[in-house]
Amino acid sequence: VISFIRGNRSGFSEISLYIGAYFVYVLTKGLVHSDTRAVALVNGEKIVSLQRDLGFLWEPGWQSWALENVEALVVTMNWVYIITYWPVILLVAVILFVKRRQDYYFYRTVVFINLVGALITFMIFPVASPFAIPSIDLLDSIQEFGPRFYGSEGMASYYNISAAMPSLHFSWTVILGVLFWRSFAGLYRFIGMLYPVLTFFAIVITGNHFISDAMAGGVLAVLSLSVALLLRAAVQLRFSGA
Repeated sequence: VISFIRGNRSGFSEISLYIGAYFVYVLTKGLVHSDTRAVALVNGEKIVSLQRDLGFLWEPGWQSWALENVEALVVTMNWVYIITYWPVILLVAVILFVKRRQDYYFYRTVVFINLVGALITFMIFPVASPFAIPSIDLLDSIQEFGPRFYGSEGMASYYNISAAMPSLHFSWTVILGVLFWRSFAGLYRFIGMLYPVLTFFAIVITGNHFISDAMAGGVLAVLSLSVALLLRAAVQLRFSGA
């Protein structure tokens, strides 16, 4: 057992890092506000007002059209929301770790920079999911049509229900999209472009995120990639002796 652990030390170190990050994510819930949920609902109403004033409060209309005309699309988006997130992220992480270690370390750094920015925002400006906002008519389509285990009350203690903005769901798929575009060719580049687009519609039509949440997630993804590139350039410059 000891020899196995020694032979896979880097892998166990990475797993420990992710476990630690998850606990930090959970522990930051409610760290700033005494009633985070109430603040998140108020902030959600602010986003509704902002998007309405700017003319792009499209979420209720999109979901309503889908429910009335192509209900199967909503059910499909439920599964897209679930299957194309953690399963894809973890699979790509494992493949990169085994096959392309340097790419793995770079994009892992991007994701952790991204997570730090997101956690700070979640603490200062918590936002509830659109389906929870009383002033707009949106269903929690996953709880309505399934699979109901995802996002259920039983799962609520394992994640932050007031962390809609920025959308990590969208932000991390943008990062993965960039990874596919920069590191691969052919069909993989097409997948890289399609992936965040599909995620965008999934998070909005299911009622889990505002369009603004996705926009904030996209900006955060760009900033995280930029910071990681600057850090890599600084490290290379230092070790080159220039």
